[in-house]
Amino acid sequence: MIPERLMPGTTEWEVFEAEHRQRYEFFASRCRGLRVLDAACGVGYGSQLLAEQGAASVTGVDISPEAIECARTQFAHPMVEFLSGDVRDLAGFGRQFDAAVSFETIEHLPDPEALLREVHKVLVPGGFFACSTPNRDYRRKGHANPYHLCEWSYEKFHDAFEQRFEIDGRYHQSPSPGYLRHLELLSELSGIQKQLRFSVAFRMEEALRKMLGKQSLNGHRLSESLWRITPGDYAIEPISQPSPLHAAFILAGRARV
Repeated sequence: MIPERLMPGTTEWEVFEAEHRQRYEFFASRCRGLRVLDAACGVGYGSQLLAEQGAASVTGVDISPEAIECARTQFAHPMVEFLSGDVRDLAGFGRQFDAAVSFETIEHLPDPEALLREVHKVLVPGGFFACSTPNRDYRRKGHANPYHLCEWSYEKFHDAFEQRFEIDGRYHQSPSPGYLRHLELLSELSGIQKQLRFSVAFRMEEALRKMLGKQSLNGHRLSESLWRITPGDYAIEPISQPSPLHAAFILAGRARV
């Protein structure tokens, strides 16, 4: 399962919403009372959250008209404005924002540094910016995300960010040890279920159930809710030393004059 964009009502939304919201929640306090740009806001749940947590105003910008329409319909807030636009060309806004956030965006761009350059253009001198990106070296299971045009190492991300922003926060967002153990248990259970479905005893039980008009066991799969990420499954913590165990990196800092 590889979500390019979280949309309410989808399996991806049910599974990954808590992980994505966590980034906004972590930085909401630094946006209170400020005019905030949410660059590549998606369907707008983060923009709404920042406004609810005290941002003076939030402008959510996304290149997808469908995402903006969803945002205006499902995540409207009196202090939030949603606009269609390309984060690679933000100069038209002028320096009107005190803060900006852009989470899991930079890896989707053919020119990742364009995001950093354009956000810097619209921040007031010393304006705050928080940005996240997946760790290129993270030991993922499964296939690479085909929507990621460029995944950076920590060093590459840090160097590019530091050119335009004075860094005051270095973090990673990664699965908690408890959640990793939970996933291992689910994997073990799935393996056991698969073995059972191909066993002779299981087939005999299925045949007997069919004869007696009882419910088949084939429909008994692990509930999708067991795979859902919930608050606490992921943690955002300061980076002391970058690691392949860090799923994503988040940098925060002030716009250089």
